Amino acid sequence: MAPMKKLLRGLLMLAALWLVSCTGSESQKGNVVAVSAGEPFGKVLSAAQAKMLTPLALWGENSATGHIYFELTKPYDKDLTITFKVNEQALTAYNNVYGTSYTVYPADKISLEANGQITIPAGKKRSDVIDVSIQSGANTEAIYALPLTAEVSDGTQTISNNAAYIYLVTPLTPAPAINEGRTIKNLCYVEVNRESMLNTGEYIMKETKEPFFDIASVFAANIRLNEEGQPYVSCNEQTRFVLDNIDQIVRPLQAKGMKVHLSILGDHTAAGMRSLTREAAVTFAQELKYYMDIYGFDGIDFDDEYSTYVTDQKVEPYIPAPTVAPSIEECTKERYAELVYECRKLMPDKTLGIYWYTGSDYPAGEVEGKTVNDLIDYSIYGLYGKWRSIDTDTVATAKQCPYAVEVTTAKGDVKINSTFVKRIKDDKWGYFAVYDLNDERHYEKEFTEISRILYGQDVEWTGKSFGRTDFTPKAE
Repeated sequence: MAPMKKLLRGLLMLAALWLVSCTGSESQKGNVVAVSAGEPFGKVLSAAQAKMLTPLALWGENSATGHIYFELTKPYDKDLTITFKVNEQALTAYNNVYGTSYTVYPADKISLEANGQITIPAGKKRSDVIDVSIQSGANTEAIYALPLTAEVSDGTQTISNNAAYIYLVTPLTPAPAINEGRTIKNLCYVEVNRESMLNTGEYIMKETKEPFFDIASVFAANIRLNEEGQPYVSCNEQTRFVLDNIDQIVRPLQAKGMKVHLSILGDHTAAGMRSLTREAAVTFAQELKYYMDIYGFDGIDFDDEYSTYVTDQKVEPYIPAPTVAPSIEECTKERYAELVYECRKLMPDKTLGIYWYTGSDYPAGEVEGKTVNDLIDYSIYGLYGKWRSIDTDTVATAKQCPYAVEVTTAKGDVKINSTFVKRIKDDKWGYFAVYDLNDERHYEKEFTEISRILYGQDVEWTGKSFGRTDFTPKAE
């Protein structure tokens, strides 16, 4: 008997009872599956590697979007039709097992792309991704759940005992507008390998009590290539911690009116912002959109530092030439512009910035009639303590930060060039940036020195500090 027929026969004998199969720690409660003598036929998963119960944020009247796909336990030799559904029964089972009391988000505010149907071609193991659109309008005092299951059909029989995926949905009151009179935005990069994003929210303007930082950036996720040679977002354990705890780490900053961005960094491979073909740029832009939508980031910082585009035996340490993948071509600034263009096309509402420190690691040229200045919102010069700008015919003064400060404690006292800070103010540059804020000390004095020049106000520290994995401040 063919494998598909054997599996179908076993599945037809299933009882209509649902249980929860725990696939991880208590914080990663597992999938809802049917009781079966064999393994589940497949499972519903979220894009962006989102764990079970990842919360989708609904700010005010804004909508939210999840992205799901279906993965088979093994490929089959026939085309399969996958039909995704919102399944309250799956949530009831989850609540019963774990003692939770989640309520299904109102069905009239949920829609599935293509009515929830997609095909897995013969020989393939996973489907493409479909969008799950969620409209606002529910009670902001509640936390809802969105349980998604899938039926699989080979054209003759339908199988329903597949592992479900559950998003949480958190309606939130609109975030306040902050620092509205500012002409200079203030950005902070946080090394999440060792520090907490939450510390950026603990510096406030003395008079207005609004945050000192307009933007905080998670530094960093990486661009890498998968087994098929296509670019994807790779996250180490520490960046993953931020994503897995987005409600505890990022939402508090956004609730204060700050914007939170995700930095995308090269990772010592041939994948990078300057090397992707146009087709690969489209693929990576879509991947980035999944992360923006699911985790609710406000924008992307592109940092093309550590990609191994060129190998040279004279450079130490020597890195063997990477295998050229289908998505990799000669690296150029024009290719970088194409990636930003594809991101802008998919995400017109997101902020797109670039971090650079050489003459070649920023985008250039035009794409479909759009200049780099049209495509990006800001650029940060990252050779800390030095002054340099991109030609203002390429990127407008109001979109540039030509001077930034590193505040790493291990390197001693923070050195601020007040002449450069004043030049940002006087010449109407649009951005100032700080790198490597940490909790080993506080920066009230240094930030006040900067703020008096840029904004005419002092800065206060709230007295709260957070370790990398802390959700509550340390005891002083």
